Amino acid sequence: MLIAAILLLIFIIGLCVGSFLNVVILRALSNESIVFPASKCPKCGHKLLWWHNIPILSYIILRGKCGFCGEKISIQYPIVEFLTGVVFVLTFLKFGISWDTLFALVIGSLFIVIAGTDWREKVVFDMHTYSLIGVGILYAILVTAVDLYKYHQLTGGLSLTTEWIIGNPISSTLLGIIIGFVVMEIISRIGYLIAGSRAFGEGDSFIAAGLGAVFGWRMLLVILILSVIIQVVITLPVYIKKEIDNKNWMVVLSLGAFFIYTLAFLMAMKFGWLENTVAYVLSAIVLAVIGIFACREILRGIRVPENRTYLPFGPALILAGFIVLLV
Repeated sequence: MLIAAILLLIFIIGLCVGSFLNVVILRALSNESIVFPASKCPKCGHKLLWWHNIPILSYIILRGKCGFCGEKISIQYPIVEFLTGVVFVLTFLKFGISWDTLFALVIGSLFIVIAGTDWREKVVFDMHTYSLIGVGILYAILVTAVDLYKYHQLTGGLSLTTEWIIGNPISSTLLGIIIGFVVMEIISRIGYLIAGSRAFGEGDSFIAAGLGAVFGWRMLLVILILSVIIQVVITLPVYIKKEIDNKNWMVVLSLGAFFIYTLAFLMAMKFGWLENTVAYVLSAIVLAVIGIFACREILRGIRVPENRTYLPFGPALILAGFIVLLV
């Protein structure tokens, strides 16, 4: 019962922080101070009453509309508040009462702000990514200092081996920042060769640098791979729908053939139907040919700007970061 009460309290605190994060997101986009002026309706400019700012409840009570002009309130408000509450609870369940929890909550809050501005307006602000990098560096410094102190207490001295210098949290964080930024920049600039423009925005490179600062270079590589998978899962249905609307049937049919044949290939492997080497090689060649043809059709399409399907990559990076942080 006590644990449930504590988790409820943490969830409520998360809701309140989420309400503040909404302010940070929206006022960053409108280039306003997060302190002044007081909360107001973005449509009529009327100053909100105190009970208009109760997380989630106000949205329900007001039926999703401004209490003065009746303008529809963005669903972003309750979503961000609820997600922040959930993140706070999950963070506490994983890290308990510790300094790790405090840092994880700050990192999680920055994640939500960065993903919020990127998803809403495809904009990533330097002050948010720089803050993430700063928090990662500060955490690495504190962890390294604690490790050195404990080692000194146990041994009465310090032994700074080459292995320790390369593998300590500060080195891992600094390498993570560099690798994150450089890898994303390389991938982004490959887009010039394929479609004549960057594959990702510059802000994504700074997000990757921030993730490298928080998790170190080793876990950053996991995050980058996971984020690509997430982005494909999110983008593919949108892309296919757009191709159907544009009647680009060759792209749709080639993708459909690739997915169906891939599924059939995997099932044949599972049931042992491809134990014969010749059958396996021939099936693999057919799969590769279909895949290459589908890629050719996709690349041919994205060379035309109006045919491109663009969804911000930042939220996928952030979601991958959340998975690594909490799972």
